[in-house]
Parts: sequence; structure tokens; C-alpha cells
Amino acid sequence: MQRGGLSETPISATDGLSARRDRTWGWTGAVLGVAVGLGSAAIAILVEGASALESSPYPPFFTARRLLLYDAFLGAVVLVGAGFGVAAIALARRSRFPRTDAMGAALVGTVLTVLGSALLFTRLIAMARGV
Repeated sequence: MQRGGLSETPISATDGLSARRDRTWGWTGAVLGVAVGLGSAAIAILVEGASALESSPYPPFFTARRLLLYDAFLGAVVLVGAGFGVAAIALARRSRFPRTDAMGAALVGTVLTVLGSALLFTRLIAMARGV
């Protein structure tokens, strides 16, 4: 069926996939996850003065009613995640292996965006409660 210059042609379930690129996206996600985790911990402990051994719902610096370096870091994590989301859209149309590349970028972007947003939201709740 022809519509607007595009033809609808079914493809097989294995078209657009690459095992090598799948591994590359896995390693990309792992490296970024470790970097965000270590970066978050380093900023919290070394810059904001959180105790590495304290056990509570959230560290005391979360209640500070000012913009912290930690907030900027989490904002950057959210922006990088959004960038991967936009890249996923572009890769779905332009990549040689669109299924693998779009899924890899979308997954990395989703994890980074949700992680950064969840921590920023937790900080907002801590500030509002002031506990």
C-alpha cells in the first residue's frame, strides 16, 4: 500500500538488530550507571558533607533550602538522559541497525532520566518536610 511516498513492507523479527551493538549499548549503560552512582556518592560525601555510614531515609543535606552542587549534578543527569531519548528517536530513523540502537539509547535515557528525577523529587520532598 502506497501512502505519501512511503510503502508499508513487513520485515522479519531479526532485521535491524546487531549483537555487537547490543553489547556496546550494554557497556555504555553500565559505564554511565557506575559513573552516576559514584559521582552522586562522591558529591554527597565530599562536597555536601553527608556521612557514608549514616542510615536514614535521606541524608541531612537534602533538607537544605538552597541550590546545591548535588542538584546541578542531578539536573545534568536528567538532561543527559533526555539527550539519549532524543538520540533514540533519531537512531530509529537513521541507524543501520535501528532496533538495536534505538532501544539501547532509549533504555539508557530512560534509566538516567528516571534516576535523576527520582533523586531530585526526593530532595524536594525532604526540603518541604524540613526533617
